[in-house]
Amino acid sequence: MRTPGDDKPLILGLMTGEGDLLCDDTLPEIQCQDGNVHVTWSGTPSRRSLDSTAACGMCGRDEIQIVPIEGCGAMPEVKVDNTIIHSISIMEPEDTSLYSVTGSSHSATSYTLSGDMVQTMEDVGRHNAMDKLVGIHRIDSDWPMNKHIVSLSGRVSFEMVEKAVRSNVPILMSVGGATSAAIDLAAFHDLTLIVFAREGRFTVMTGAHRIVHDESVK
Repeated sequence: MRTPGDDKPLILGLMTGEGDLLCDDTLPEIQCQDGNVHVTWSGTPSRRSLDSTAACGMCGRDEIQIVPIEGCGAMPEVKVDNTIIHSISIMEPEDTSLYSVTGSSHSATSYTLSGDMVQTMEDVGRHNAMDKLVGIHRIDSDWPMNKHIVSLSGRVSFEMVEKAVRSNVPILMSVGGATSAAIDLAAFHDLTLIVFAREGRFTVMTGAHRIVHDESVK
């Protein structure tokens, strides 16, 4: 199950998150018509089915392992002032029309390292929203996402961290918490993971070396 629309970004993001479409790969030809999507691609798909659902993103996995993830290379050593994280934590994305109507959708939003919003994508499934965000960045050639902060509306699962690593996102933050597997994977790949980022407060779980502390922000 997914929210209709943005099919091409969804497919590109899903293929990226599964490790089927790597950082420097040529984008496949994607044709969308009447709710059907046809992908012309010369690669080999991952073992599990690439169904896009709103259920747990780990469904279909044989096991969960903390292992090196092939993606866009090592995590970039960027630095972000904690005032930027503070500002994002109190910021409402400008284009969350689906949530404003239903109150039942998730969003994934990208920001520059200076705190300017770049893209917001929504879906009934939080991992679908992340896939759409990654896909739209690939389409817009704003790729890899090595100079971006990504903010999520829901909790951070193992798969959400995996998607961020494959997209070379250095800083992942969320209004919710994170699973222990997500924290372990973020630490393993030196991803900065920030949770409970709302109302001007946040907790840095991993990768604190990227956050420059301003004593004026408590």
